[in-house]
This record gives sequence, structure tokens and C-alpha cells, in this order.
Amino acid sequence: MTEVQLLDPRDVPARKKPQRAAVRAVTDGLIFATFIWIISLARYDFALAAPNYPGIAICSAIAFLTVVVAGSWQTYRGRYPKESADELVAIGGMVAVACGIMYLLNAFQPGRPLVPMSTPVSAAAMTVVTIGVINWTRSTMRYRQRGKSGHAKSALIVGAGAHGMLALRVIRDDPREEYVAAGMLDDDPGKRHLRADGVRVLGSLGDVSRAIERTGAQTLIIAIPTIDPGKLDRLMKASAEANVDVKVLPEFDATDIRHREVSSTSAIALRPGSFRSVELDDLIGRQPIHTDIESISSYLDGRTVLVTGAGGSIGSFLCSQISRFAPGRLVMTDRDESGLHATQLVLDGAAPLTSDNLILGDLRDRSFVQALFDEVRPDIVFHAAALKHLTFLERFPDEAIKTNVGASLALLEAARDVGVERFVHISTDKAADPTSVLGATKLITERVVASMAAETGRNFISVRFGNVLGSRGSVLGTFVTQVSAGGPVTVTAPGAKRYFMTAAEACELVLQAGAIGRPGESLVLDMGDLVSIEDLAKRVIALSGRTGVEIVYTGLRPGEKLLEQRLGSDEVDVRPSHPLITQVPIEPIDVGTIRELLSMTEARASEDQRRHLRAELREMLCSTVRERPARDLA
Repeated sequence: MTEVQLLDPRDVPARKKPQRAAVRAVTDGLIFATFIWIISLARYDFALAAPNYPGIAICSAIAFLTVVVAGSWQTYRGRYPKESADELVAIGGMVAVACGIMYLLNAFQPGRPLVPMSTPVSAAAMTVVTIGVINWTRSTMRYRQRGKSGHAKSALIVGAGAHGMLALRVIRDDPREEYVAAGMLDDDPGKRHLRADGVRVLGSLGDVSRAIERTGAQTLIIAIPTIDPGKLDRLMKASAEANVDVKVLPEFDATDIRHREVSSTSAIALRPGSFRSVELDDLIGRQPIHTDIESISSYLDGRTVLVTGAGGSIGSFLCSQISRFAPGRLVMTDRDESGLHATQLVLDGAAPLTSDNLILGDLRDRSFVQALFDEVRPDIVFHAAALKHLTFLERFPDEAIKTNVGASLALLEAARDVGVERFVHISTDKAADPTSVLGATKLITERVVASMAAETGRNFISVRFGNVLGSRGSVLGTFVTQVSAGGPVTVTAPGAKRYFMTAAEACELVLQAGAIGRPGESLVLDMGDLVSIEDLAKRVIALSGRTGVEIVYTGLRPGEKLLEQRLGSDEVDVRPSHPLITQVPIEPIDVGTIRELLSMTEARASEDQRRHLRAELREMLCSTVRERPARDLA
């Protein structure tokens, strides 16, 4: 588990003591009163006999008392951040009230006003400007003193956009005074001469080494939401050469903090001035997807939801996300008791395993599946249970067929019989023109889902996505383990590329699919550009700080592709409902043919039988109206 840093009492701004508020109120009141005198006398060119001294004294007293009373009890008592623009606006309101009182008194002095009518407004304007300048000067001097103290680390901010400004503000407002900004870097030519709070843009990201040397920066703070992995590589390399720490401005919201599963690849920092370290997710450099929360919540609200494979990486995270939308009942099933224990621990903070919503069982047992649906009678099913390790399934295709196809068919038939409204089958990008047993079984299941959708007319759909960061068996997790052990890091081939996404994205896509998917479709996320496995391995090694870790090429294993793909060669990229989600109509398959395939797997398969099963899978994939090209699964 990642360490979750809770708010330190020192990070919470204490409510200003009454005496401090009174001191500030008296000081600002004296400033206002002094300007009343100065501007009134200046109005008469400082001719001592001309002014109405009693009137000036009354108005200055009004100015002083208004600021003292209102400031002591309202403005300076912690209602606004100290020395902020909001506080300055509130001060402007106080002096405006004082001006109003003076004008009312002048109205009762038609012969000779207490002060000239322009005096209160001029004095108020000068007061606000003077207090603003004093606050700015005090803040700037205090910030500069932080840099000279030797306690704060000099930081170079990468990014001068909105996030860069936020990072600068976080640094300045940090009560721990952990950093002091020495400069910023940005590739935007329009920001070449930008200066914010006295901090200048020193050049582009390519000038990082020179900027570090020039400023003596001890920390590099990346304040770009989704930085290109290549640029991140260069920044990491330059920082390593200069022995400079690299930190990242975190992005999170309250919903994310309350509900997301905290994994080894993520961190939550909840205190001012806290910048997280570079994490594995940053190595991918993808722009996260955004879903339609309203449509998601509307179809889950109050419904009975069943999640299969709830103890797995995706299933567990999916349960966490579904629980956000107030389902009437969330039922979780898996054959892995430890996985269910971990999922309940994430959801409830405790795992007594006594809940009726946790059901232990094997989906390959049709009697269990039937009993499960008869008891739960779900409205919505998310089918995340599957075997997914490509190499294992090449060796044991019969096991792949039993789980990925047989169990799915049993679930679909039970869902049909009890009237399930929506069934979302979680597939894989390997189902696009499959060359592996894993991809073949998943594509066949997509077609079974399409057949059941055609039979029932209900929203039975599939969802495809690529490698999920942090999931069990993810290549990224494998690299981390190998690097921690000192290497070597195994890469299939120099040109191998894969799609990657975060667990949050994968689950949001699954939930969104349930909202927008049409019966029989497969929904495919636009996962950005393919990521080089070799480059990813190098980034993991660089992030670890270890030296001498070798990369070893193992060659493509049976069934593996050099380049993964989102869509099959005969599938069209059409996105009618969401700009990042392709909706692909899937050709149904004869369920009777599937039953024949399943009957071949009832006994433990020999090697000859496994070869026959692979051949059957290949033939089955070719038996569509569109004559899908045969793929070598043997």
C-alpha cells in the first residue's frame, strides 16, 4: 500500500488570534486616517488657515474606527487568506463603508462640508493601493528570505501554464517552506519573457541542464498534466546527471481520493507543498479519458449489480467505481477467496467475509452459475472473470476455452433466463485479428455476446482495452520486479509495441460502455499511441536509479504480435457516442458450434487434442459472413 500522508496540524492555517487581527486593523486604520488628513490638506495647498480642521478630525476618526471595528471582527479574523486579493477586496469594502458615512455627514453640512467631497474617495483609493503594496512587499521579502535561509530547496518548475502557476502558488503558500522557486521552463515561445511572482521563464525544456547549472536548483518540479514520455526521459536524464530530485505536481479530486484503489503505482498527497515522486503511470504519458458521469449514475442507481472476477485487478477496481453510484445491491463473486477478501477490505475498510454480497464459487460450474443468478437476480452484470496470460493459454487452450468461452456462455444463458437488462463482457485488444488462443477465445466470446444480444434484444455488449497499469501480470509490474532484483529485464523484441491504460480508465470505459453501448457491439477505447516495450523498460530502469541493469530480448512467444492493434482488419472506426470510444458491431456466432467446441474440452486434453483445439479455434474465427482471414493459432 502507498503511504497516505494526512494533514499535519501545522499545515492547517490557525484562526488568527484576536490581538493580531487588532494590530492589523489599527495599522490599516491609521493609514486610512492619515490619508484623510494628507489629501484634505493638499486640497488647500497646505494653507494652514483654510481647512476645516474639526471636520477633517471627524472624518479621520470615522475612517480609523470603521477599519478597526470591521477589521478586528471580520476582515482580519481568518475570513480570507492573509495578504490575498480576496482580503484586499474586503478592505476596499471597509473603506467604502467609511466613505459612505462621511458623505452622509457632509449632506448635513450644506454650508461648509467636513471635508471636500473628493477627499474620501481619493483617500480610500490610496489606502487600498498602499495596503496592497505593503502586503506584496512583505510577502515578497518573506519569500526571498526563505531562499536565503538554506532550509528551503531551490526548485525549477517545468511548465509555465495553468499547472505551472498552480505549482508556483503551492510553493509560495506552503507553511512548511519546503521549496523556493528559482525559475520556470516552457516550450511555448509566447511565454519566453513571462515573469510571475518574480519568477522568470528561463528557457525551453531543452535548456534544463543549463537552467539547473545557472540557478543551482536542487529539485525539478514537473507541472505539465500529461508530459510526453520522450521529454520526460530527457528531463530524468538531465536531472540524474546533475544529481537533482524530480517531483510531479499531483492531480486528484475528492472523488478520486475517496474511492480509488490505492496501488503501488499511485500516491495521494494531501498536504500543501507536497509534490509526489515520478510514478510508473507517468512513464506512459497518456491523456486520461473522461466519461459522462451522469449517464453512468443513471443506469446504476438503485439497481442490483453483479461483478464476476471481483477479486481480480480489474474486477476489484470496478467494484470500487460502481459503489460510487449508489447501486441498490453490489454482488461480487470470484473463486479466489483472497481476492474477495482484498476487495472487501478496499470497499469497507474491513473484511469479515460475512456479507451476503460476497459469493465464492467457480463460474465453470454451470449449476453454481444457475444458483447464483436465481438467488441474486441481477439487473446488470459486469463479467470480468477470465484467464488472461497469453503464454499459459497457448500451452493449455482447453483451459482457456472452458473459462473464457464456456463460463461466459453459462453466464449469458443465465442472464437471458432471469431477464438481465445489461451484460458487459470485458474483452481485450488481442481479440482484434487474434493470433493467440487468448485473443481467439475472447473474440469468440464477443460473438457469443452478440448472438445473445440478437436473441434477446437487450444491451449485451463487450469492451476491449489494452494492458492495464498495476494489474496482475502487467508488463510494467514485471519490469519493476525484475529491476528490483537487479535484472535482467526481459523484452520480447526491439520493435514490440503495446497499448497501455490505467485501471481507472479501464473501469470508466467499462461503466461508460454500459451507458452508451448498443446490443451486440464491442466498444474499444482510443488508447493513444502504441508504446515501445523497449523504451518502457529503459524508463523503468532510469526511474529506479539503478545502474548496470541489462535488457535481454527473448523473441516473440507463440501467439504474440509485434504490434498490438485496437481493431480488426475488417472493423471500421466509428465513434457515434463518445469521441474516444469506437463502437464495433460484432458478427454473431452459432451457439451450437460453441457447444461442440466445449464438449471437446470436457476431459483433460492431450497435446494432440490441444493442437486440434487450436485448429478448431482458427476455423471458427474464419466462419463469418465476412470471411475473416485465417490466423495461425497452431
